[in-house]
Amino acid sequence: MTSDTNIELPKRKRNKDDGELDITPMIDVTFLLLAFFVVVSKMDPQAAVELPKASYGESVPDKNCVTLIVVVDKDDETKISIFKGRSMSDDSRIPDGDEETQEEEIGNFVENELAAHPTKQAILIKAAGRVKTGMVEMVKRGVGQSELGKSRKIYVGIEEEQ
Repeated sequence: MTSDTNIELPKRKRNKDDGELDITPMIDVTFLLLAFFVVVSKMDPQAAVELPKASYGESVPDKNCVTLIVVVDKDDETKISIFKGRSMSDDSRIPDGDEETQEEEIGNFVENELAAHPTKQAILIKAAGRVKTGMVEMVKRGVGQSELGKSRKIYVGIEEEQ
């Protein structure tokens, strides 16, 4: 008797749909739902949105600070005006000149203000949104020239024009 060990078992026929999933209808439904919600939803750009409060800043009372205001000239955007105090009048304007002269003027103003009002605990620099960072740094260097200003905190507030 000869034993034939090479007997092959018949292979199972695989159905073409086994293991494959056609997701075309699911994609169609997704796009239909997307189109539906785009058409039905209302977009109101004027709706008031409650913005969250800044978590990294703190409120600084203006009256407890020596204030300096830095703005860009409306006619010439390369020209910067620096004002002493909370007023933007011509008599409180620091005269134009080289940066060293302006820094010295800022240092003298801060020194005089802190000597006259020892309750003021900080220096507040208010800048318009278009003011370059270098100009704010120049004002900070001017504040640093004041001996009394070195021991106070410096706050910088940037206001974006509407």
